[in-house]
Amino acid sequence: MEMKTGFTSLVLEMFKKCAGRSGCEVCREHMEEDCLFFPEMYRLHDLAQETGTPLTEMDLASLVDLCTLCGLCPCQDIRMLVLKAKAARAEEKKPPLSARLLSDARQAGQWGTAFSAVLHPLNRLKPVTAMAKKILDIHPERSLPAFPEESFFVWAKKRGLTAPVKNPSRDSSKVAYFAGCSAGYLFPAVAKSAVDLLEQNKIQVFVPSQHCCSMPLIMEGNQQAAKKRILANLETLGACMQDGYDIVCSCPTCGYFFKKLLKETAYYSEAFQHRANAGNNKMQVPTGSRDKKFTTVPMGIYKNFLKDNGYFSGIDPLQRIDLSLNVQDLGEYLLARHKTGQISISLKEPGRPLAYFAPCHQREQNIGHPYVEMIQSLPGTDIIPVGGEMLCCGMGGHLGFKTGFHDHSLAIGGPLFDRLAAASNRTLITDCLSCRMQLQHVFSRQVFHPLELLIAV
Repeated sequence: MEMKTGFTSLVLEMFKKCAGRSGCEVCREHMEEDCLFFPEMYRLHDLAQETGTPLTEMDLASLVDLCTLCGLCPCQDIRMLVLKAKAARAEEKKPPLSARLLSDARQAGQWGTAFSAVLHPLNRLKPVTAMAKKILDIHPERSLPAFPEESFFVWAKKRGLTAPVKNPSRDSSKVAYFAGCSAGYLFPAVAKSAVDLLEQNKIQVFVPSQHCCSMPLIMEGNQQAAKKRILANLETLGACMQDGYDIVCSCPTCGYFFKKLLKETAYYSEAFQHRANAGNNKMQVPTGSRDKKFTTVPMGIYKNFLKDNGYFSGIDPLQRIDLSLNVQDLGEYLLARHKTGQISISLKEPGRPLAYFAPCHQREQNIGHPYVEMIQSLPGTDIIPVGGEMLCCGMGGHLGFKTGFHDHSLAIGGPLFDRLAAASNRTLITDCLSCRMQLQHVFSRQVFHPLELLIAV
């Protein structure tokens, strides 16, 4: 299986870590029913061992394309290798224009909302939509995204929310709200609901300048564009932290990226070890998922494999860590204040039966299910969680739209769809707007973000 390119060497390193006598092998069973990437990796490995036939670069490229970065796998080493492999592949073979257009969520959103008056009537013409899908490599069964006439960011500017909070009241909190591209450009009602709920509870809202978190870009291997957006967000949100804002985001993918993925391996950097006063021969290493506890290990043993050499290692590790520790999911933020009586909320329709799906990127933040907990605390409510710790809808952001991934996305989501079908008499809610699009596609019914159903009282 020896190959020479940077891409193939990275993928073969995954094989070395995961399969065979020297590999971990944990995910052979752990991810067997919940993922397409690992079963295919083990299938390819076993096939190569049995036949003695080298794997082709096409085999490996198809394998890497199966990873949606859901975050469910237990090993950060593999996630970093997948990201590096995607970037190496993009350098060796430039992604098609369709992939580059679909993955630039911010630019697509800005164009889509700016020209929505033209796009809406065109969307009703089947020959036009068929041509657009072909150009963008969108599967024929997928609906083209419907852009609103006004993005959330334009609305926020009209409301004066894009200017920093002046003279904040001593009795109120202030938040910097990172809405994300999906709520910003496709589902502005979600972001508006977030602002309304916060303001009605006397929490002052600032919507800072923000770029795409970069998840769609790194999915296509566009490391250069991703880094520019990450650096811009780090600068803006870092300034918000210095000015005393609580940073909140309503998108689980943005939250997962800032809180988990971006900071992976940053604690192993020299800069952090210096700040932690680890000493010349020791390292401070986080234990547990919330980075609240650290243990001391001997540097001589661990320094060779505990390194800040991941996908984001070229970005200041202290900035990455500080942002990850200061970003909160909006549900997490609201629940903490609801428990202490700082905010009051209710459901718009208390008697409506609800079924809630916790998306992968929400679960991987290890914050529980804050919206479910809030809603369950309200009188007269009926909500049940549906899904499981490993179930995924399969959408993978923009990947589910792509012709080559559409069927894969439905296959990943199959077990979840079966469970949700049993809750057909309930309104489906989820805090991931990518999951929302997938579930609306599968069930042809409305799906809501919990924020859209909550009001202040």
